[in-house]
Amino acid sequence: MKTRPNKRLFLIGTLILVAGALAALVFSSFTGALVYFHTPTEVTAKTTELNGKKIRIGGMVQAGSLVKESGTQKIRFLVTDGTSQHPVRYDGMVPDLFREGQGVVVEGTWRTGQDFMADSILAKHSEDYVPVEMSKEGIEKSKDSLMKSLK
Repeated sequence: MKTRPNKRLFLIGTLILVAGALAALVFSSFTGALVYFHTPTEVTAKTTELNGKKIRIGGMVQAGSLVKESGTQKIRFLVTDGTSQHPVRYDGMVPDLFREGQGVVVEGTWRTGQDFMADSILAKHSEDYVPVEMSKEGIEKSKDSLMKSLK
């Protein structure tokens, strides 16, 4: 017959074992799905280490580098961080915010010595979005309206 302290130790041990198993499951499921973000400079430094891995490269679309193939959805451009640049090829619909001089994150599999073949493109934008319709007067009115609602 188990005594009360033994039951408590058994319960605590079981809880620790279950929590450890859950943590291991969560950790193992995330590690396979993670795609790390790298700058072009980091990619240049780790090119052999990243070979064959699915990665994301983030930077700016270099001005004057965007080339669209007529009659297709294929594009080529350079992604840069100001220090390094990498050629990217993509075949598909691009986001509305995608253009030269804008921030971009491209995702695909890195192959050393080849252009980066992107599977997807994510356009980055400023966090300070203000619709074109909002003039200075409109911003002041929205601030006044907000202040009234807080009173």
